[in-house]
Order: sequence, then structure tokens, then C-alpha cells
Amino acid sequence: MAKINQQMTLQFNGREFDLGAVEANVKKDWKDAGKKLSDIVDLDIYVKPEEATVYYVVNKQVEGKVEL
Repeated sequence: MAKINQQMTLQFNGREFDLGAVEANVKKDWKDAGKKLSDIVDLDIYVKPEEATVYYVVNKQVEGKVEL
């Protein structure tokens, strides 16, 4: 099966947010905290554009947030 080139964009209140970049920023925040990407088994990302914040939960227990 051929690889699909895709981009997901969230549009809210006249602004656009690249959801691929959101995921990359979450992973960067995790790494910047001295943790390994290979330690991530589950990753839940919650985008709250009205707060300009992304919240995330790694492995159902470690919480974090980054600015949108």
C-alpha cells in the first residue's frame, strides 16, 4: 500500500493549527523533559484552541501541556 501524504488542520475562531505540528511539539516537550520517545506506549492529546493550549497524557499517567 502506498504511503498517504496527509495534513490535518484545526480551524477555530479565525485561526488554523497544524495538528501534525501539535503532535511534534508534544513529543519535543516529552524529550526536553529528559524522557525517551521509546517509553511512550499510549499518547492522548487534547487540543483546547480556546485556551491556546494542548494537554497530553503519556501512558495513562504522566500529564503535560504545551502552548498551541
